[in-house]
Amino acid sequence: MEFQEVVKKRIGNRSFSDKQISEEDIRNIVADAERSPSWANAQATHVYVAVGETLKKIKAEHLAKVNNGEKANSDIPTVHRQNWGEKSLTNQDQLMKDWKDFLGDLTPFVNSQKILYDASAMVYLTVPRTAPQWALIDLGAFAQTLMLAACDRGIGSTPAHEIVKYPDEIRKNLCVPDDEIIAMGIALGYPTDEKINFFKSQRLPVDEVLTLKK
Repeated sequence: MEFQEVVKKRIGNRSFSDKQISEEDIRNIVADAERSPSWANAQATHVYVAVGETLKKIKAEHLAKVNNGEKANSDIPTVHRQNWGEKSLTNQDQLMKDWKDFLGDLTPFVNSQKILYDASAMVYLTVPRTAPQWALIDLGAFAQTLMLAACDRGIGSTPAHEIVKYPDEIRKNLCVPDDEIIAMGIALGYPTDEKINFFKSQRLPVDEVLTLKK
């Protein structure tokens, strides 16, 4: 695809088919993501991918924890929406209103989270605990490049806190050492035709996010 097409086509998919992503595609997607910028070429981001039986175990453990009402304890603590500031809070509130208007109610949205979107592959991005905060900027660039590379191959994605809110299940099943922060999770797969996959979140007008001074 042309770059503009990829950028506009990539949205957060929350329902995937049982079609599996080939190991070759996974390797090529990660290889593309490695071309993202890195501070002084530190390349601190490490990639763990769960597929097959490993992913089934993670999904089962995740669902059990959600159903038992277990509290999230992600490696990077979440911040209450009220603490994001008025502008961001307004945008977040608008998102949930748009989701409810689009789906009728939020049940499909909530249910898709519980089952980790039925993804056929789950990507976890980590950085060493000793790495400076700047490493998270690199990780974000890596993640975006990875998702665009997946989209270019017809593979959908969605990044979500839900994926990393129980780090113990990830460490156990993927042997992630304690000295790495599980910073981000990305679901990958081939999107279904379910309505939930056709929601496109709003973005602010460019003039609201851009200051251009001549």
